[in-house]
Amino acid sequence: MIYIFSHDLSLSDKIIKVLPRQRAEPYSDEISLASALNEIMPDAVIFDLRTGSRPFKLMERVYFEKPSIIVIALLPGVGISEEIFSDKELYWPLEVAEIAEVFEKSRKNRELLRSCGIVGRSEELSKAAEVVRKIAPSDISVLITGPSGAGKEIIARAIHSLSDRPDKPFIAVSVAAMAPGIIESELFGHEKGAFTGAASRRIGAFEQVSGGVLFLDEIGEIPLEIQAKLLRVLEQKTFARVGGNDPIIADFRLVAATNRVLQNEVARGQFREDLYYRINAVTIDIPPLSRRIADISPLTYHFLERRKKELKTDRLSIEPGALRQFHRYDWPGNVRELKNVVDSFAVTGPSGRIRTSDFEVYVQSKRPSAELLPVVTGRTPESAEHQIIMQALLSLTGQVSSLRHLIETELERMKFAEGGIVEPARTRFDSVRVDDAEKELINRALNESGGNRKKAAGLLGIGERTLYRKLDKYGLR
Repeated sequence: MIYIFSHDLSLSDKIIKVLPRQRAEPYSDEISLASALNEIMPDAVIFDLRTGSRPFKLMERVYFEKPSIIVIALLPGVGISEEIFSDKELYWPLEVAEIAEVFEKSRKNRELLRSCGIVGRSEELSKAAEVVRKIAPSDISVLITGPSGAGKEIIARAIHSLSDRPDKPFIAVSVAAMAPGIIESELFGHEKGAFTGAASRRIGAFEQVSGGVLFLDEIGEIPLEIQAKLLRVLEQKTFARVGGNDPIIADFRLVAATNRVLQNEVARGQFREDLYYRINAVTIDIPPLSRRIADISPLTYHFLERRKKELKTDRLSIEPGALRQFHRYDWPGNVRELKNVVDSFAVTGPSGRIRTSDFEVYVQSKRPSAELLPVVTGRTPESAEHQIIMQALLSLTGQVSSLRHLIETELERMKFAEGGIVEPARTRFDSVRVDDAEKELINRALNESGGNRKKAAGLLGIGERTLYRKLDKYGLR
């Protein structure tokens, strides 16, 4: 089922014709569409934003709060600076004929991710899943790169589940979590009496995983002398336990992961070049969560549902404002941090509700204490004072904007819950003076930084991505 919102009925008819295999229903007013969304969850909603009133708030609610629905926007020729359009997963075809192609591509990407057991909807994850599907049936070694907590083990498990040995063991070994002295024993095992404290024989990971997949997380942490032994196992397909001489057949597929740039480690002499090429037959890169914000909503609701099952309750939820804040936060701990936040706040929050105010306190608490210490900046006292004033004003601007957004969101939530969106209120919660002040601050920062946008963002205390959105908003590109 696909819902189509358009004030142009002839356009709706054309769209329905290019979606011959899909059942589609046209809507020309927000109230009817919102009511339908409360009754049946469609596969996709197409929003025509080229004529008449533009249901940005309804579209935003669908996109953020119902991540299983594919959202396709038909944009007008003029630029739109709404924050939602910064997300790559939201498509905006230029021609009606492209809509069927866009929908089919997005639908296939969603199915591909589901088949791999991967939660998300970003283009980056879809590309990773395509590689997983291609290489899973083979025994080729795979190197998964990306920052800690980005979900590298999920990709490794997807490779195992789609391989020709899904019924065989999957063993994950985190090298970074082990002391250097026990890595060899953990991997190879040892015989009784092999060293002081070896009171009995130990079967290592190579032997335990027989016939399955061995996932070596943070492989860049393995000491050089053990790297040589690992290379020998991969090439000769045999090994011996520590303190033993009997050869044991190594029957496993290696999937390794690292948060380091192994080429640099090779250049520094910290990682063997021959081992690097041996494990790097195929590379899958998983970007940080801050670079795939399309995955934040699906992951949030996925973790909430898991927590509901664990606690045997259906009361856990998240405020719309908190979900918007999730999308503005950089998540330095990536998916692991997001999961921890959902698990923790769902338990500690009132009635199991993740509140906007609680998450804002959390974000403030994550600011490094080093920011409060005096540092040498190379700036004059007048320039430093100017920067402090700019950051304070920008912070105030952000708080006012957040309050405005919260009020508007809550009004929309109430209207949505009642089964429709009524005629938009005439009152505006934004302030011309606040926008003018923000625009002036950005102009000053650009002038002081000589037009360097990275430096300007630093002066303003905001991220580059946020600065670019504001440049578009105020026409300062």
